[in-house]
Amino acid sequence: MGASTAKFIIKIGLLTLIIFVIAMVLFSTVLKPFYLAVFPVQLLLIALVTTAGHLWIIKSSKENTLKFTTAFMGSATLKLMIYLFFILIYLWTDRSQVIPFTLTFMILYILYTIFEVVEVLSFIKK
Repeated sequence: MGASTAKFIIKIGLLTLIIFVIAMVLFSTVLKPFYLAVFPVQLLLIALVTTAGHLWIIKSSKENTLKFTTAFMGSATLKLMIYLFFILIYLWTDRSQVIPFTLTFMILYILYTIFEVVEVLSFIKK
């Protein structure tokens, strides 16, 4: 494991911890009626899929710079398919909280996508 990989894993771990703490505070106070038992699973899934996608992109770009675009697009496509599958399975099994589930998933997706793009751009600049 390279130094950049370890640094990324630490950063995404801290981001996940910060999001978890903020979410638990909000869900225990202001958003109490909207608490989702599946929220930690959402958070963990998006963090793990983002990490796997990022590591794939970095590994591909180190082997061959021409593979970067293919890896980036492949990673984005695979992530969206995994997320869609998770969303469909959850909503098929529990339709009682469609809006809170969708909103939390969308917020997490946006946060982790921004984080990953910033990390990939900083890697490319080096």
